[in-house]
Amino acid sequence: ERPEEKLEKPCAAVAPKEEALKPKDMDRSTSDDDDEEADGYQQKGVSIDDLSDDWVEAQMKDVTVAVIGNVDSGKSTLVGVLTKGGLDDGRGLARAKVFNFSHEAANGRTSSIAQEIMGFSQSGEQVLIDRMGTSTANSRNQTWQQVVSQSERLVTFSDLCGHEKYLKTTIFGLVGQCPDYTMIIVNANAGFQRMSREHLGIALALRIPFFIVITKIDIAPQNVFDENLAQLHKIVKSNAVKRQPLVVTSEDHLEQAATGIYGKQVCPMFCISNVTGEGLPLLRSFLQRLPSRLQDSGLFKPPSSPAEFHIDSIYVVPGVGLVVGGVVRSGRICPGQHLLLGPDKVSQFKPVMVKTIQYKRVTVEMAESGQHCSFALRSLVKRETLKKSMFRKGMVMLGPELQPKAIWSFKAEARWTVGFDFSSQSILNCALVSAHFASICPAAVCGASRNVDVPVQLCRSHGDQD
Repeated sequence: ERPEEKLEKPCAAVAPKEEALKPKDMDRSTSDDDDEEADGYQQKGVSIDDLSDDWVEAQMKDVTVAVIGNVDSGKSTLVGVLTKGGLDDGRGLARAKVFNFSHEAANGRTSSIAQEIMGFSQSGEQVLIDRMGTSTANSRNQTWQQVVSQSERLVTFSDLCGHEKYLKTTIFGLVGQCPDYTMIIVNANAGFQRMSREHLGIALALRIPFFIVITKIDIAPQNVFDENLAQLHKIVKSNAVKRQPLVVTSEDHLEQAATGIYGKQVCPMFCISNVTGEGLPLLRSFLQRLPSRLQDSGLFKPPSSPAEFHIDSIYVVPGVGLVVGGVVRSGRICPGQHLLLGPDKVSQFKPVMVKTIQYKRVTVEMAESGQHCSFALRSLVKRETLKKSMFRKGMVMLGPELQPKAIWSFKAEARWTVGFDFSSQSILNCALVSAHFASICPAAVCGASRNVDVPVQLCRSHGDQD
C-alpha cells in the first residue's frame, strides 16, 4: 500500500529488504578516523561473543517498579521518602525532591515520568548518601553515581501520573518502560478511586505483578480505614483480579509476599505513613527481596540476539552532543558499535555509531537487553551532524544484520476491556482508539470492523495530539 501524503511518522518493522543498508555500505560512509575511534572503544570493552545470556541476569540485579494510583494519593511523596531516606513534613517536602519541573511542585501534580533509585548493600541495608542533594541535574547525577557504586542491588522507581489528564503518559510508562512490578498507592482516607481502578486494569492487561501501599494512615479515622481496607480485599479477591490479599505486618510475611507476587498468586498490602514512618521498614525490606523478572517477563530477547534499542527521550548535552535514552530490548551494545537509526520521515534508516553509554547515569562499557540506558551518538554519514529535530520518541536503533524497513500501514484485530468486567469485545466500526506499542507514540485508528475481512483505514500516528 502507498502511504498518504499526510502520513509523517512510519512504524519500524524488521523484514528483509534488498535495498536496505548493508554493513559494507555503512563502512563506505565512514572515514578512517571513525574506524580508529571505534576500534579504540572496542578494545576498552568486553568482547560480546565471550559473554553468555546469563551474564546480564547475574550482573544487573536491578528491579523496576512503576508507581501508580489516583491523584493525591501520595505517590511522589512515598518515592521521595524511600529514596532519600528522610520523612515528609506533611507539606510536600519529600515530593519536591522527585518532581522534574517547577510547575509540578507548585500544584503538587506529576505531569511527567520521574525516575529515582534506591540501592541496597550486600548485607541488605539501604545505601544512603549523606547529602542527597537537590533535584538539579548535576546533583542527581552525583547522587545516582554514588548509590550505584556502593550498591549490590538496585530498585528503580518510575513515578507515573495520577491525574486523568495525563493518563496517556501513565500508559506510556507502563508499556514503554517495561516495569517488573507496579506499586499501587491508595489514600487511606479516600479509598480505591476511579483512576486507581483504571491503572489496576492496565496492569492486569499487561500482566504486570502488583502490590498495594496504603498511605496517610496517620490521619485516617479508624472506621474509614477499616472500610477502605475491606474494599481493597474485595477487589483483590474478585474474579477479575484473582489474587489472595496479604497484609504485611511483620518480617515473617515478607518471604511469602515476595514469592507470592512473583507467581501472581498473592497481592501484598502495606499500611504506611510518610510522616511518622510507620510501616516503612517493612516496605523497604520487601523491595529489597523482590526478584527480577528480566527473563520471565517475555519482553526482552536474549543478549545473544541482534541489537534492538527503543528510543523514548532525546537530549542535547553541552560538550557531548546528541544523546538518546530508552530501553535495550534485545542484544548487547558497546561503544564504537555501528547501528541503524530510524525510521525518519522518509522511511530511511541512518547509520550511526555509539560513542559512549550511560546506565543509571554512570558511564559503562556495555548495555545489555533489559537495561534502561542513554547513548551519545555520532553520524556515520560524511559531513552530517545529528540534530534533535531528526529524532522523535518511538524511533529505534537496530543491528544492521536485521535489515529493517518502515511499514506505513497494517491490519490488526483489536479487542478492548471495560472496568473490572474484562470480557473481550470487538471494537465497533469507526471507533477511535489510542494504541501504544512499546515506546512508539499512540496512534489514532480511523476505522475498525467486527469482520477482519472488511477493509479498514490506515493507522495514523500523531503522538499525544489526538
